[in-house]
Amino acid sequence: MPLVFNLLLLLMIFPLYGMGAKFLLLPNSVEQLAIGNHSTLSGLSPVNPALFSVGKKQSSLVLNRGVWIGDANLIQIGFNQQSDSKVFHLGAKYSGLTGFEYREDVAQDDPLSYFSSYGLSLNSGISFTKKNNQFGFSLSYIKMGLYTQETSGFLFNTGYAYTLNSGLKIGLSLENLGDIDAFVSQEIKLPQRVISTISKEKKFKNYTNNLYSSVGWYKNSANIEYFLGNKLNWNYLDIFLGLLYSKSMVEPSIGFSLEMNTIIVSYGIRFGSQNLGNPYMISLNLLLP
Repeated sequence: MPLVFNLLLLLMIFPLYGMGAKFLLLPNSVEQLAIGNHSTLSGLSPVNPALFSVGKKQSSLVLNRGVWIGDANLIQIGFNQQSDSKVFHLGAKYSGLTGFEYREDVAQDDPLSYFSSYGLSLNSGISFTKKNNQFGFSLSYIKMGLYTQETSGFLFNTGYAYTLNSGLKIGLSLENLGDIDAFVSQEIKLPQRVISTISKEKKFKNYTNNLYSSVGWYKNSANIEYFLGNKLNWNYLDIFLGLLYSKSMVEPSIGFSLEMNTIIVSYGIRFGSQNLGNPYMISLNLLLP
């Protein structure tokens, strides 16, 4: 009976903790956490695979470490390499909860066993730039586990972005197309998402400002999410601001990044509106030769 209760409890908190296939929607970077999910926001692991970037060097390596609501661990590693007008990407993403215990219905000092729930994604991708057009796609192998059950599958992401001469940029991304086997006790619905974005870059004498506005649609859900974000760059400092809005939540977020020679350190936090904690993330980006 305690085992059944623990499993039921775990299944109920799955959507809240970002477990199950929903881990695929968790942020890959500090910028995504602090600015929002925008399909014109470039990076080492952007939501739009058309915008893989390496910064000022030919290659970049990034490590992101954070905590999601419910103390779910977030770890993401990405490597990008540029070659002419193409950028190649390799990455890995993990989200998990550990420390669940199996006990009998009698008093005992130690549990009979421990178990966890987790999601793992290994991905590779490529982006192309041709004049003002950017295209890209990525392929992912995902594996998920719940108690003694495991499942795996393959997913496909794609996207496009176009830059106008006025500094305006539009983008469209499509995520999580594919198939994955169901758990014995639970059908898995992939969180397929479409994000449409328009952004504006404005350059001043001493700084540059980027304003983002996005709408996200989800398959199998009537919920629509709206993202507003701003990125201010001044010399070696970036300041991030964001706002996520939907029928069920309003969550502001802030963050920053500081470049020091070939190292960029970043931090972002989102202020949750559901009394389940404030997700945060720390990032270390190495600019390689």
